[in-house]
Amino acid sequence: MPQELIRFHGTYRYNSLEALERALTLAREQLDDDDVSEPALDDCVVKHGTSLRVEVVLPAIAEIRFAASDMFQTLARDAIEGSVEATHGGNHVDFFPSGGDD
Repeated sequence: MPQELIRFHGTYRYNSLEALERALTLAREQLDDDDVSEPALDDCVVKHGTSLRVEVVLPAIAEIRFAASDMFQTLARDAIEGSVEATHGGNHVDFFPSGGDD
């Protein structure tokens, strides 16, 4: 039986490079706090100026899914624009809009 997977994808934009780097640092710290080896943050984001593109597919294991959710909420908090969406087999699972914990 194939493993269940969740796809996280989207883009965030920040006011400055410093704000983007601060968000990445906080997200890394969040992953360390969650003590989860996946997702590796540097493997799922691409920086382009003050924008951050997210594209990652992760196992739908609860521990990994919750760690990813915490990470994307952290990245979203200081973003001024954008969102990341989580989908499972074409179905919407979760949404992480810029600007906070909505």
